[in-house]
Amino acid sequence: MPRLLIVDNDKTQLRMMQDGLASENMEVVCARNARETFEAIYRLIPNLIILDVGLPDVDGFDILRSIRVEPRYDAVPVIIFSADHNSESKIKALDLGAIEYLEKPLDIKEISAHIRAILRFNLKQDKTFAEYKRLSELSLIDPLTGAYNRRALDTFLKSRLSESSRHGIPVSCAMFDIDHFKNVNDSHGHHVGDVVLKDISDLLKGLCRQEDALIRYGGEEYLVILFHTPRDGAKIFGERVRESVTERKFTFGEREIAITVSGGIASRPEDKLTDDPEAMIKLADQRLYLAKRNGRNQVISIDT
Repeated sequence: MPRLLIVDNDKTQLRMMQDGLASENMEVVCARNARETFEAIYRLIPNLIILDVGLPDVDGFDILRSIRVEPRYDAVPVIIFSADHNSESKIKALDLGAIEYLEKPLDIKEISAHIRAILRFNLKQDKTFAEYKRLSELSLIDPLTGAYNRRALDTFLKSRLSESSRHGIPVSCAMFDIDHFKNVNDSHGHHVGDVVLKDISDLLKGLCRQEDALIRYGGEEYLVILFHTPRDGAKIFGERVRESVTERKFTFGEREIAITVSGGIASRPEDKLTDDPEAMIKLADQRLYLAKRNGRNQVISIDT
């Protein structure tokens, strides 16, 4: 169901719009000031915002400007309405990114028609984008494990590091390698090795959050990009992965294979890394190598 946010401090007009839109198949949420507006936007990410310019605490143009500079909300269509009938206000609203400028007094039938037209157009766009995304992601997915492949790595890590720089958000990179994986292939065959790779990938996906990215980095190496995660959190994640793999029963017929993984972690800001993805990957890889050299089945997050 589409979500509509109406921002207006006039209770009578809010009620009029709510009543007039009651028959439309949408969720209508109201806000009366800047605080309520941004709380609603953050909570809902609405499909459409109808915004009054004349709010008591802040100019509606300032709210529109704030919406348009935030990448997460930039694509949300905004209709501005105002008691000002001059062309300067209309031009300003459109220049700031509004898609419509309506003048008071409002006609609820006209508003409803505008809303339906915008939502129909957005639905078509969403379907087109979803299909484009599906086709794009197919080229970024490792066919065996379902994890992202190395082609996707630069996109994800560059994006995370860029956001980390702009907003001071911690981000970590955890690299894992299956210990003695060559022995699995040599002793049990590559088909068993493939099953192990797929099982560990599924296990990692189950431990990742929605905002994390799981990438098959090499033959038996995985890399996980952990957003909003400082070093301590990444270390906890790494230990959870290591313990989960160690406790997992990898059974093939009557055979049971014991599998362990080693891990290395690099974190920002703790490791004073630049925006270069290669620097973070290299540091995580160095710590992974140290974990393997020190006996395997361990995760290292600091230089020792």
